[in-house]
Amino acid sequence: MRKALVLACIFAAACGASGKRSVKGGGRRVVEHRDPIKPAAAKEFEAAMRAVRLGGPESNETARARLRAALKIDGSIWEAWYDLGVIAWKEGEDEEAIDDFGKALSQNPGHTPSLLARAEANRRAGKKKDARSDYQNAIKNMEEDDPNRRDGAARLASLLRDSGDYEDAVEVLRETVRVSGTNARIYTELGQIYIAQKRLELAQLVLAKAVELDAKDPAVYNALALLAQKQGKSQEAFERFDQAVALDATYIDARFNKASVLLDAGDYARAKVELAAIVEKRPDDYAAQVSLGVAHRGMKELPEAKKVWERVIKNAPKRSTARADAIWNLAILKIDFLEDPAGGKAELERYMQEAPSNHAKRQDVTNKCMEVKCR
Repeated sequence: MRKALVLACIFAAACGASGKRSVKGGGRRVVEHRDPIKPAAAKEFEAAMRAVRLGGPESNETARARLRAALKIDGSIWEAWYDLGVIAWKEGEDEEAIDDFGKALSQNPGHTPSLLARAEANRRAGKKKDARSDYQNAIKNMEEDDPNRRDGAARLASLLRDSGDYEDAVEVLRETVRVSGTNARIYTELGQIYIAQKRLELAQLVLAKAVELDAKDPAVYNALALLAQKQGKSQEAFERFDQAVALDATYIDARFNKASVLLDAGDYARAKVELAAIVEKRPDDYAAQVSLGVAHRGMKELPEAKKVWERVIKNAPKRSTARADAIWNLAILKIDFLEDPAGGKAELERYMQEAPSNHAKRQDVTNKCMEVKCR
C-alpha cells in the first residue's frame, strides 16, 4: 500500500520576501525581523512564483532557475531555499530537498513547514531518525491548540508504525491527546497501529470512535477497509474502500488500495477498472500508472503495458520511486514476455544509473543483471 503525503504545506510555495515577521502564527515560527530584500532579487523571486502559478511542463525548471538567481543576488531569502526544496521534493530529488530545506532552516530555524517538509524528504530517503527529529521539532513549535499539531503527531506516529516502533507511536498519540485533544485522524492512526500489531478488536474499537468524531472522513473508512481485509472480510473491505471514495472523489488512496488487493488476488480486470479511474482523475499519479501496467500485463495486454511504463519513464520525476518501478517492470516485460533480452538489459542498465539508491528493487535488478550479463 502506498502512503499519501498528507501535509499540504509541502506543495505550497512560501509567499512574501521582505519586512517584519511575527514570532508565531499559522502553525509556524519565522524570523522576527529582516533587512529589506534587494530589488533585483525580489524581482527574480516574484518571477519564480509566477512560473509556479502558471504551471506547465517547464514551470519547475523556470522557477528553479529564477530562485537560484535570486539567491545569487541576495542570499538572505530563506523562502527561496524553501521553494527550491519543494521543487526538488516534487522531482524526487530527496537529498537535494533535504539540503534546501536545511538551508532555509539555517536562516529561519523555527519555520514549521520547512521542518515538516524536510521530515517528509528524510522519510522518503529512508533517513527515519532524521525524519523523526524533524517531526518532533515541528510539533514542539506549534501551539497546543493548533490543529496541525495533531496532524503532525499522527504523521510522526505513522513513521514509527512503519518502523515497527509501536509503543513509541502509541505514546506520541497519547501525549498529543493529553496536550491538544483528539480528532478522527488520531484515532485512525491508532487503529492502523493496532492493525499492524494484529490487535484487531482494539482497532475496531478506536476506528469506531474515529467514525463518531468525523463520519465523513474518507481516511477512516480506508482504515476500516484494511481492518476488514485482515479479518478475511473481502466484500466488506471493498465496500469500505468504495465508501471512502464516495465521500471524497479526490481521496484516491482507497481506490488504489482496493486495486492493490485485486492485483494481489490476480483479479487484473477489476484492478484495471479501479486504476484507470485513478489515472483519469489524476494523470500525474505515476504510482497508479505503474500498477495499471501490471494489470495490463496480467491480462496479456503486453503492448498496452509497455506503453504505460514508457510514458511513466518519460514523464515521472527522474529520481522518483514510480519511475524506477516502471523501468524495472519494462525490463522484465522485455526479457520475460517480449523476447527482447537486449532491450531488457538496456533497461536494467538504465535502472542502475538512474534509480534511487534505496529503491526496493535494486537487489532484484542486480541479480537480474548478473543473469543477463549487464555491463
